[in-house]
Amino acid sequence: MTKYVKATLPRGTLVYPKLNEVDEFKGKRRFITRIKFNDDDHRKVDAWLKKAAKELGAPDGVKLPWKKDKKTGEICLEAKSGEDKPPMLTDAKGKEVPRAKVKVGGGTTAKVDVSANYYDGFGGGINLYINFVQIIELKKKGFDIKAEEGFSYEDEEDEDQGPAEAPKSPSHDLDDDIPF
Repeated sequence: MTKYVKATLPRGTLVYPKLNEVDEFKGKRRFITRIKFNDDDHRKVDAWLKKAAKELGAPDGVKLPWKKDKKTGEICLEAKSGEDKPPMLTDAKGKEVPRAKVKVGGGTTAKVDVSANYYDGFGGGINLYINFVQIIELKKKGFDIKAEEGFSYEDEEDEDQGPAEAPKSPSHDLDDDIPF
């Protein structure tokens, strides 16, 4: 009997990802995300999960890691990793990206590599451990700001003009205007 079955899942949209820092909930500390797939990929992933469950020796009808969003009613796949095993983050080309500098937010399109595992406690089921996340289209954590024409702030000095200086204005000392 196999202990783990690995697969790289098709592109999906990350929902409530906690991949940069450990998520703490009810005393559990882990990295976690949910993944939303289009209908065709959802069926493919479900078929893979059922096949993996058989390979792992799970009984028919075992609980799979699909979760229903209480707010939207959408069905998403849940994958997690222990706090001592942070999943590697890569860019679309497979190059590792620094966790501290790239904040993965909800709506990010990614391919997630997972290991399926069967557990028999609590009624049994299949859970997924995150091995790595390949970020295809990054949505930063926080606001989703799209580029527009207009004001642009540059952090570096303009080479042609040198450093920008504040405009000069006459000094107005308030003490000079007070008649006491």
